[in-house]
Amino acid sequence: MYLIKRLLQSLFNIEKTKKKFFSYNHINKSHARIDWGLRLVTVVVNFILIFLISYERISILSISLVLVLIIISDYLVRAFFEWRYTDNPKEAILTISDMVILLVSVILVFGMNLLNLNVS
Repeated sequence: MYLIKRLLQSLFNIEKTKKKFFSYNHINKSHARIDWGLRLVTVVVNFILIFLISYERISILSISLVLVLIIISDYLVRAFFEWRYTDNPKEAILTISDMVILLVSVILVFGMNLLNLNVS
């Protein structure tokens, strides 16, 4: 991710911005509210998934699909606010690239059964 981010920064002439490590880095109050709403939905969905997994009523494919949807929604919200409300809208390109790399990683892990899960 680091190498691709640096490559995109040089290709698209995107300025480096300092972000605090382990910080939420919200763009504005609307972004903070939407982000916290998504986090709340994620927690509720995770509890539902744990319940369904414990009774074996859900497949690994369904879990991975939910994980992918959560990742997409989180990164798209961040990219939208970066594109629309920051001084450097090109940062959205970096956020989208992070999302794509993370999605490809999740798809590869589940697709190649790297966790050795029973997918029947």
